[in-house]
Amino acid sequence: MTNRVQDAFSSITADTELKESTKRYLNKKYQENICPRRRKGLRLTVSFACAVLLFVMGAAGYSWVQMPVSYVSIDVNPSIELALNRFDRVVAVTAYNPEGEEIVNGLSLKGKKYTEAIHEVVECDGMRAYLSGSSEVVLTVAAEESREPQLDRGVRRCAGHMGQGCHNACADISVISQAHECGLSFGKYNAYLKLLEYDSSITAEDCKDMSMAQIRELIREYESGSQSDGESTAIPENSRDGNEGSAGKDGNGNDSGNGSGCGNGNGNGNGNGSGYGNGNGNGNYGGTSPCKRRHHHGNDHD
Repeated sequence: MTNRVQDAFSSITADTELKESTKRYLNKKYQENICPRRRKGLRLTVSFACAVLLFVMGAAGYSWVQMPVSYVSIDVNPSIELALNRFDRVVAVTAYNPEGEEIVNGLSLKGKKYTEAIHEVVECDGMRAYLSGSSEVVLTVAAEESREPQLDRGVRRCAGHMGQGCHNACADISVISQAHECGLSFGKYNAYLKLLEYDSSITAEDCKDMSMAQIRELIREYESGSQSDGESTAIPENSRDGNEGSAGKDGNGNDSGNGSGCGNGNGNGNGNGSGYGNGNGNGNYGGTSPCKRRHHHGNDHD
């Protein structure tokens, strides 16, 4: 049977033109079936690549927006730092002592303009307990040179609205890492560096439990000369009037001068100044003294 079928078809032949047309038809059908699948696969590949690109760009953009580029430190006794992005919006809030933690735990500051965040911190109920008559609020800015003037102006306006007892300062942005290593906000660390210029024995650890009012008071005392060589009771240089006169010695003589002197002797003299004296003699003294002002006509005793 098989042989008869094969014999029947073996006699059928096709010319060359029929063969070519058949080949073209089959090739056309093949292309029509395969090309749509290829195009669909290509579209899927392109769509996936676009999605990945958009994701990467979105992540990079988010990181760019969230990256801190400047900082504001709010210090009273609570110490709080605000990290700001390129749009001067708060992206991070950090407290550097327990008092600061109590305050920031009750506030939502992220995403807010730095001036608004400063007002919320200073005017919140938790901060009021630290804002007594003698307290001082210090707002310190640390930023790149190009950004610092603008931020400083905003902080100055905030300090002006808060009134007396609020001060502003600027710090080098490079001190931030040093401050954090010491466990201090960079605002308090900046004040510590100022105090360190006058007293090399002071440490960052000493300043941790000090309020800004205490630190600034020490700085003012040193700047006014009321502390010299570590002695807190030294008399300020600007409280001394006149030139030093000659100290009294045993003997007789006449002296006139302005100043301070101590000694034993007999003599007549007129002078203006401050001092303590023991001796016998006649004289008139005028001026200010740590003791009461006195007139002497006669003998002085110990």
